[in-house]
Formats: sequence, structure tokens, C-alpha cells
Amino acid sequence: MRRAVRCPAIGSPVRYAVLYFAHFLAFGVYNPYLPLYLSRQVGLSQSQIGSVLALFGAMGLAGPFLWGPITDRTSRRRMLLVAGFAMSGALYPLYLAVGGMAQVVPLAIAMGLVMTPLAPLLDDMLLRHIRATGGEYGRTRLWGSAAFIVGSMAAGWLLGRGFVRSQFAIFAAAEAAAIAVILAFPDREVNYRAAERKDLHFWRALSGPFVVFLVAAFLGRVASAGYYAFFSLYLESIGVGDSMKGVAWALGVVAEIGMMLVAGRILRRIGAYRLFLWGLVGSAVRYALYAVWPTATGAMVGQLLHSFAFGAFFIGGVTVVSEFSPPGRTATGQLAFSALCLGAGNTIGSLVSGYVADLWGYRAMYLASAALAVAASLVALAVARRVTAPAAAAAEVEAVRAT
Repeated sequence: MRRAVRCPAIGSPVRYAVLYFAHFLAFGVYNPYLPLYLSRQVGLSQSQIGSVLALFGAMGLAGPFLWGPITDRTSRRRMLLVAGFAMSGALYPLYLAVGGMAQVVPLAIAMGLVMTPLAPLLDDMLLRHIRATGGEYGRTRLWGSAAFIVGSMAAGWLLGRGFVRSQFAIFAAAEAAAIAVILAFPDREVNYRAAERKDLHFWRALSGPFVVFLVAAFLGRVASAGYYAFFSLYLESIGVGDSMKGVAWALGVVAEIGMMLVAGRILRRIGAYRLFLWGLVGSAVRYALYAVWPTATGAMVGQLLHSFAFGAFFIGGVTVVSEFSPPGRTATGQLAFSALCLGAGNTIGSLVSGYVADLWGYRAMYLASAALAVAASLVALAVARRVTAPAAAAAEVEAVRAT
């Protein structure tokens, strides 16, 4: 009788869940509360805050050209992740010492350079684990979303009681915890060799539909940049208090977690690309809602659509990247997706959103965001019927199992 060949376990899902929780706890204070700090304590305008966040995002453009090739061609993932966690945790509290735009700019550049590659590298590790052993991306990634809730609500509660510096302590502690977790991973889970074929060029191997997908993802993130940069300030403009700001951010992430719980079934039914398209359509509806219903109730209802604007968009997006990237180049693929979204998309979107908010206010900014999300949906729709996962995905699975 033939013995069944079992794929060796690459890593414990619990370890990945804890790692995501630790790192995204830091995001739970960074996204909602850095713009508030820069506005209240440093005195920056909306356009200046948009420029700062754009600089942070622009550093993500280095990902597919610097961090991706290094990661795919070497076995130094642990070193890169530890360095990124450590440096971001040390740099973020330095915002306490800044006194104006001239001091904020170099700090934003340094933060962006070391922090933007971290989430794509974690996604690449997790998706490799799933391809080899099974499982669902969303059900592990949701622990990062849960951490965002904890971070945003804790920082909001502390800020509402006058603890202005609390977000910086939480951020540094979270990144220190992420270091401890990644050091506990067995070496073969982290420092694996991904690229056996050194001559395979990532950019030349991209198919036409995948290029269209990347364009749509870029436009979708430009549309979303104003939300991430100015949602807390938008809430302030309509009379929402600090503690309720944390609740609003948390409500969005609860909706996101709901999508992550069911995303596996949706992916099997309609595919990653169509889930991504749903995310773009949900984004358009959400930002239009903020523009036409500028009340606390409207903001909370809009947050429920985060299940599409982030949950469907992101889960569908990273899965498409995993399916279409050339074998052995998945880290470069995830970093390319991140560079276009968090890098170029955030850079352009934050700059434009800041100027629009300064000139015409937040309602005009969100109307423009909704229109751009509609445009991104139309771009993605143009190739929706032609998108199928190429043979590269199957080849990658076999390569992972062989290790």
C-alpha cells in the first residue's frame, strides 16, 4: 500500500496570528492619530499633513526595486523584518521632538523607508504558508485587524483623557513585541530560498490583465488616501469627540474582520479578481456617503463599508498578486502591489486630498474620492472576464512544497 505523502508544516497559524497582531497594533495608533498630533501639537495644515503622509508613502516605491529583489534572491527575511520593526519602533517616538514641517519631513521619509516593506513581506510569508499547508488568508490576517481595533480604541481613550504621548509608547511596544515573535519562528519558515531561477525577470513576466489590475489598484488607493489621511480630522469637523473617533475607526475594522471571515468562501465562489472589484465599488459608495451625509451617524454607517473598501480590495488584491507573480518572485509581486498602493497611490492621493480639503473642504474631497473609485472600477471591469490564475501559481505551489 502506498503511503500518503504529507506536506511538512511550514509554520503554526497561531504564530502568524500573533505576529500580525503585534505589528498591526502599531498601525492602530499610527493611522488615526498621527494626523491629529501633527495638526494639534505641531500646527501643520491639511495640505502639509497630506504632504507628510505622501512622503511616507513615496518611500514604499523602493519596495519592488530594493526590498523585493533582496528578499527573493537571499534568505535574509528575518534580518530585514527585525531591522524594520526595530527602526520603525525607534523612529516613531521622535515625532514628540519635532517643532515644524522642516523637522517632520526627514522623519516621515525615514519612517516610510523602513516601515512600508513590512506588511507586504508578512503577507508573502503567510501566503506561502497557505499555499503549502492550506488555510485561508483572511482568517489569519483578521488578527491584524483586531489589533488595529485595540490600538485605535486604546489610544483614543487615552487621548480623550489628556495622554497625548500615549500613542508613541503603544507603537514602540507593539514593534518590540513583533521582534520577539519573529525571532521565535523556526529558521525554515522565514529564511527560505524563494527564487531558484535567478534570471527570471519580474516585470517582463507580467500579463496584460495583471498590468490592468495594477493600474486599477493604484487608482483605487489614490481614491482612498484622503480617507486614511483625514478621516480623524473629518470627524472632528463634524463634531465627533476623541473617544468616539477611536470607536469609529474600530467599527470600520470590525466590518473588515467580518469580510475576512467569509472571504475564503467568496474567493472560491467568484475568484480573487472579482472580490477586488467589489472592493472598488464599495469604496465609491462609501466616500459618496461621507460627502452627502456629513454627520456622526453617516460616518458610522460609512465605516461599515470598510468591509469592501479595505477588506475585499485588499484580500482580493494580495491573492491576485500571489496567483499572477512569476514563480520565486512573490515577494517582489507583493511589494510591487504595495508600492503602487501604499507608495504611489498614497503619495499622490494624500497630496491632492490635502489641497482639495484646504481649498473646498472635506465634502468636496470625498466626492472626488468617490469619482476616482468609480473610474478605478471601470478600469478593473475592462478585463474582469479575461482574468484567470496562470500556471505560475501552480508552479509556485510545487516549489514551496519541495522546500
